[in-house]
This record gives sequence, structure tokens and C-alpha cells, in this order.
Amino acid sequence: MAWAIHKATYELQSPLHIGYHKVGKVRRTRYYITARNLWGAVTEMLTRRGFHTDDVPEGDYDAVGNWIEEHFAFCYWFIEENGVPLYLHYENGELKYGPYNVADFERRYLSAHVTTALDASSTSAKDNSLHEVEFVSPYTQDGTRTLIGGMVFLDEIAKTVVGDEKKWRKWLSNLQIGGERRYGFGKLRLVTFKEEIKRDWQLDTDRPQIRIREGESLNAHAVAQGIQAKGQIEPIVRRETLESHAFGSRLTNGVICWAPGSVLESASVFEISKTGIWRGISQ
Repeated sequence: MAWAIHKATYELQSPLHIGYHKVGKVRRTRYYITARNLWGAVTEMLTRRGFHTDDVPEGDYDAVGNWIEEHFAFCYWFIEENGVPLYLHYENGELKYGPYNVADFERRYLSAHVTTALDASSTSAKDNSLHEVEFVSPYTQDGTRTLIGGMVFLDEIAKTVVGDEKKWRKWLSNLQIGGERRYGFGKLRLVTFKEEIKRDWQLDTDRPQIRIREGESLNAHAVAQGIQAKGQIEPIVRRETLESHAFGSRLTNGVICWAPGSVLESASVFEISKTGIWRGISQ
């Protein structure tokens, strides 16, 4: 298997909410896009636009999703400034996003949307229906457009379909991703897509692999077992749809992971799994 690295950058056309957790009535957002969110958005767009192969029938979401799992690998995508991703990392014990501490980052990029249901009998707000949705704003505090992007790995089969900017733009010029899409959230428009050379990645393996040195930060969730690090631990549970009338009704088993930004205490090699979670491998 040989993989090629491509760098995609999109601009936000509407607020972006990547579900995280609730604090009271506030639905928090992640400040980055996970690989699984990307897989879902790409699956949806390719299927809607009629993608098919000899083995993948047109309009078959499951088959298209399985094909993407096999032939794509996604890194997490982060907000970019001047072409530089705002990766999570710790500096003197403080969590930062690029050069920004958490407070400055939130002030620059985050906003919130408040909604409530109405009680027709009283023409007032329905009890216990108020909620607030946090989101990454399509415009920064100073009025510039928010850009977000990251790496996509394509194997030789996928590269023939979407392996340059013209082909990628044909199929994936626009994406809609994350939650609250019924309100128009999560619309992305392609800015650039190009192949890159990254010498820290091993690309002649079954899945892309990278060696992270001691003291460096993780840029994705990584299975915690066997990995020595300092940072936040987070259980990752996914929702799966097995029947069309029961969207997201099945929960997967939880996977205990180091969260993005965690700092390794010893060098480790990771591969990107089909779900986008990094897994440590033996050397």
C-alpha cells in the first residue's frame, strides 16, 4: 500500500458545531474537526453526487462509507491562520491553540446561538426548552473569514478519483459537517487542495504512520493503552446507524484515549485507524 498526503483548506460559510458535551443548557463544541466527522461529510457528499465504482453502487451510503474507510485516512482538521494550523499544545503548563491561550482563542473564534421552543397556548417560551449552542464562527473577531483544514491521505485507488485539486473540487468543493445542520450550520467551501511531502510520515504501510517524539503533542485522539503521556483522558464513543428509521441508535464500545494536545513522555509510533483514532504500534 502506498499513500499520498494532500493538504485541504476550506473556509467556513456558516457556524460550525462539532458536538462535545453539555454544560447546563449550553451545548459545547470542539474547536477542531475529528476524522470521523470528516468521514461522514465526505461519505454524504460523494453519495449525493453519484459516486460509484464497479464494487460500489450509486446511492449506497454504506458502500460508499466503507470504500472511503478503506482508501482514505483523515487527520484532524484545525483552524488555520496564514496557512498554519492552530494545534493544541501545552506551554508552561497552559493549554494553547497555536499562539493563543484558551480565553483568547474563544474570544477570537467562538460564539453561541440561543433557541427555545414556544408554547402555543401561552405564546411564550416553553418550560425547560431553552438551550444554547456554542459554535466556531465563520468570521473572526476582527472580521476575517475563518479557515479550517488539514491533511488527507489517499491510497493509489482513491488518488485516481480525487487525487488532484480539479478532481477533488469536482466531488468535494463543498461539505456540510457537524451538528445543527437543520439550521444551516457546518457549511464549508474549498479554498485549496494540493499534494504535499511530509517526511515524518511513513506511507508505504497498510495505514499511514507517524513517529511522535518525546515532549511533542498529539494532534488527534490516541488510544491511551500503552502510551505514556500527560494531558486529558477522554472516552470516545460513536453513534452508528444500522436502520434508516433509527438514526444513531447504536453506541459503540468506548475507547479510552489521550485527547489532542496531550504531551508524550516517551517517543511512540502511531497509525491512523479506519475510525481516525491514532493507535500506538510496536516497533
